[in-house]
Amino acid sequence: MTDQQAHILVVEDDTEICRLLRLFLETEGYLISFCHHGDEAVERIRDNQPDLIILDVMLPGQDGIQVCKQAREFYLGPVLMLTACEDDISELTAFKVGADDYVRKPIKPEVLLMRLQALLRRSQGTKVEPSENTHCDELTINASRREVSLNDELVALHSSEIDLVLLLAKNQGQAISRDECFRALRGFDYDGIDRSLDMRISSLRKKIRDQKSPHRFIKTVRGVGYMLVSGNEK
Repeated sequence: MTDQQAHILVVEDDTEICRLLRLFLETEGYLISFCHHGDEAVERIRDNQPDLIILDVMLPGQDGIQVCKQAREFYLGPVLMLTACEDDISELTAFKVGADDYVRKPIKPEVLLMRLQALLRRSQGTKVEPSENTHCDELTINASRREVSLNDELVALHSSEIDLVLLLAKNQGQAISRDECFRALRGFDYDGIDRSLDMRISSLRKKIRDQKSPHRFIKTVRGVGYMLVSGNEK
């Protein structure tokens, strides 16, 4: 499947934004469907299993944060959130509940397109060559299948967490800077303030049971960034 054949579910109650998104994204070749109410969104996501979700934060009924949190119990694809807020609180909360990226309103079409194309490429595993497993003690990472296992049991990770693991695994034993992480995962440089990477690391550590310091798998390298520690090959 290519980007142009992808199904995007837009959860947005503003009819004018929906009209513009339809015109723009269908012109780019995407299949678009819409949901306009937060209380209906979770079931629509479950029933449709879209390739990507564009999810507004402010919705009638449940807001986008609540929708994302519930959807992450079964949906592992990319979620791009729309926010009209200028503060960082809603953005950090969005990352905490499992959003992959966000775009601020008013929407700039070229920015939205760049972000969703990057998310789709990563979630579909394009340009990933088959490779041997990467091992870090009980943790096993398979890049070609985009799978992470702990003690031979699959770990349920959403797409941005898998992207982060693969980046660390590709450079196992080497510290990856925050700038490198932001450029690889979000397409722009770290601004010195954004805490979304820390939120993703925290969520990832929780899922692979690595919350307590000293960390077994993902080490914080002070003043630099993060590193997947070298482990014994199984």
